[in-house]
This record gives sequence, C-alpha cells and structure tokens, in this order.
Amino acid sequence: MSLASMLIFFTVIAWLLIVLGLWQASGVGATESSSLLRLLHHWHMMPKQPFDAPMIALASLLAFVAAMAPLVCLRSLGKALYAQPPLSFIVAGRFLWLGRALVINIVVSFAAGLIAASQIKDYQLTFSLGFLGTLIAAVLAYMVAEMVREGARAAEENREFV
Repeated sequence: MSLASMLIFFTVIAWLLIVLGLWQASGVGATESSSLLRLLHHWHMMPKQPFDAPMIALASLLAFVAAMAPLVCLRSLGKALYAQPPLSFIVAGRFLWLGRALVINIVVSFAAGLIAASQIKDYQLTFSLGFLGTLIAAVLAYMVAEMVREGARAAEENREFV
C-alpha cells in the first residue's frame, strides 16, 4: 500500500468521524449538554450560536473534496512513475493534474471558508502559510510537468534520430 493510499484512507476515516460527530451533536438541544458537543465547541468545529446545518454540511463536503483532490492525483502520479519511465508524456500529464488539483484545493478551500464564515460569526477567513505553500507547490508541479514534457519530447526526437 502506497503512502498516498494510506493518506487517502486516513483522510476519509477522519472526515467520517468528524461528520459523525457533527451529526450526533446536531441532535442535542441548546439546553442539553453532551461531552461530544463540548469537545466540538472546544475544537471550534461547532458554532455556539444557531446555524444552518445544510450550509455547514456543504462547507464540510467542500473541505473534504479540497483535501482529497491532491491526494488522489498524488496516488495516480505514483502509479504512473512506477509503471512508466520518468520522462514520458503520461508522467508529465500526471504532474499537470497534480498542479490542477492543488489549484482546485486552494479555490475550494476558500469557498468552504466563505460558507463557514457566513454561518459562524467568530470564524475569520485568513490567508496563511498553508495557502502560500499550496500555491508554491502548484506552481512547482506545473514547472515539473513542463520539464518532464520537454524531456519526453527530446527523448522521442533522439529515438527517431537513432
């Protein structure tokens, strides 16, 4: 099992546990108190004021998609690197898709943050070091894709010449 497959598995399990916790806590009334509800308040995963549950669920789903897109592309890149020579058009395409998935991660995470900010008054939408790191990784993935594509093109020309 590859590292990307394990990351995908643990990300899915973590999000399922979070959604299960939010679902269980949503049934608790304002006067009732449960340990799970207090824990979710402590982790700032459950707003203390009334909220629109479908909108929070949509934000959670968008955050899940944003987290999974690069992991799935990373897994397909690993498979392509294992099955193909490193300088091939297939590997270049996988690097290109990884760059696209990282850009999708940025955009969808921002959309999920906007939805969460519309429902939770204390939520602050900020650009952090993680945003810049993801942006730099996307640019680097695009650059590597272009270098691999040019290398594959040069290798193809050399094969035709010989």
